Order: sequence, then structure tokens, then C-alpha cells
Amino acid sequence: MSEQQTPDAPAAGRPGPLVAAVVIAVLEALALTAYAVGIGVSAVQNPGSVAAAPVEIVLYLIFAAGLVAIARGLWGRRSVARTPFAVAQMFGLVIGWTLTQGDGDLVHRLGYAVLAVSVVGIALVMSPAVGEALDS
Repeated sequence: MSEQQTPDAPAAGRPGPLVAAVVIAVLEALALTAYAVGIGVSAVQNPGSVAAAPVEIVLYLIFAAGLVAIARGLWGRRSVARTPFAVAQMFGLVIGWTLTQGDGDLVHRLGYAVLAVSVVGIALVMSPAVGEALDS
């Protein structure tokens, strides 16, 4: 008799690529949350300069919550989380590319880092090990 995995079970039964994809989703959610907080702080410090700050903050927080839901779905081995994770990484490719075209070395490096994480995320979620783990 085999014991069924629950979403809260330890990572021992999960392949490395699946765990890495979950970590990427959580880190991306944290980054988006930090960015939303940064927009809020900037809006408070310069009230006239960021008129759309509340809308931006809400949108980034909704996307961050979506990434948390995706991470939870992947952790729970739900195959339905695979496609949203891949789509989120494609958004990361667009964002990373846009940053590489921006001004300043720091922005360029950040763009390349976002591109790298997104490519790795896509490769992880499309790996056979993740496919087998999500189908089981």
C-alpha cells in the first residue's frame, strides 16, 4: 500500500527540477511584492510623481499572489500549474528583454538575470522529470 503525497509532504518524493521550479515561483512572487512596496514607498515620498501607483501596486500584488498559487500547485504536484508557470516565465522573458534595453549597467544586469531565471524556469517545468511528477 503506497501512501499518497499531500501538498505539505516533504520534498524527498519530489524531483529536483520540480522543487527548483517551486523555488523560482516563490522568489519571483517575493520580488514582485518587493517591487510593489517600492512603488508604494516612492509614491509616498513623491506624491505628485506617481499618479497610477495604487493601480500598479494592486496589479503587481495580484500577479505575485498568482505566482504563489502556481508554486503551491506545483508543490502539490498538480499538472494544472505547469502551463501558468510557463506563461509567467514567458512574461519574465519580455520583462528581462525590456530591461536589457534600458539605461545603465545595473538595469542591464538585472535584465540578463531575469532572462536567465525565466529560461531556467521554462527548462525546468518542461523537463521530463517534472512531467512525470505532475502526472503521478
